[in-house]
Amino acid sequence: MSEHQITMVSLDELVSTDHQYRRFKSLFNFKAVERELLVLETKANYKGYGTLRLFKCLLLQFMEDLYD
Repeated sequence: MSEHQITMVSLDELVSTDHQYRRFKSLFNFKAVERELLVLETKANYKGYGTLRLFKCLLLQFMEDLYD
């Protein structure tokens, strides 16, 4: 009989401290972008993923040269 063990792993342990995304995050001012994107948000109660998260997804798609 095999034993199963649950292991807790944090993202910080998996991604190296000198990873390019960590460096980019420290250089890029997401607060300024968030202020600009707030204009696009609606007054509806449901915000979905949010404009900043969608912006980050598009940025990641561009940086990794990914296509639909």
